[in-house]
Amino acid sequence: MSTNQIKQMLSGIESELRQKIGALPEIQAKLMDQHNYSLCELIEIMTQAHLCDNPLFLKLTQLDAACCQLDIGLYGVCSDCESDIETELLAANPLEQRCLNCNSQYKQEHRQELRLNH
Repeated sequence: MSTNQIKQMLSGIESELRQKIGALPEIQAKLMDQHNYSLCELIEIMTQAHLCDNPLFLKLTQLDAACCQLDIGLYGVCSDCESDIETELLAANPLEQRCLNCNSQYKQEHRQELRLNH
């Protein structure tokens, strides 16, 4: 997939996210001024509105990471082991940050953390 195709795909995800985030009652008033907030500014707005547990927040941070990776030429590289992320994983989720092996390990460790915290 070319860089332009990836940019278009990420742009589509961004548009959809902006629409969903703008509809959240907790931050709707902040977005009424039609200012074109950057992804970082949207992350900050959601943080200030205590929406870090909202699934849209996770997707927004993943989108920001994917855009940054694309800018520096590391899109599709695992954030943990630096191997290429499998094409089928990126096709299923263009915001994926980990290869299959690291993703499995991360989920296992995260489940363990959740058990220890409860």
